[in-house]
Amino acid sequence: MDYARYAALYPDGPDESAFDRLRWEARRVMDRATTGLDGLRKLEAAPPVNEQDREAVERCEAALVHLLWQADQAESLVSRDDGTVTGRVVTAVTAGSESVSFAAPAVSAQDREARCRETVERYLAGVRDANGVNLLYMGLYPVAP
Repeated sequence: MDYARYAALYPDGPDESAFDRLRWEARRVMDRATTGLDGLRKLEAAPPVNEQDREAVERCEAALVHLLWQADQAESLVSRDDGTVTGRVVTAVTAGSESVSFAAPAVSAQDREARCRETVERYLAGVRDANGVNLLYMGLYPVAP
């Protein structure tokens, strides 16, 4: 997938330089999810040939890029070591004791991983590689690549 295709699907996403980094990470997520016990990387060894299946893989990659970008954005909205806060959303201000409350948008590593897994499952469930093997099948590859 190139940046133009991604931007057509998600016009509010990252710029092209961030896209390249996030695309690499999204592909790693997809590889982990589609590599079985034998270590065969199905997306590399036998990418889908069916048009709908290829589209599902491309849209999964785009959705992961967008998800990872949103998680990066949430993580960047944190307090600095010097006590200042950058880009946080103020939820409450109390003048008497000078209290300010901020929304907590940060995403934990576990939440990020779970959301990635859900995205992969949503897009790639039932999608088959060129040999007819389900991409999410985790057993030994039944066909000689």
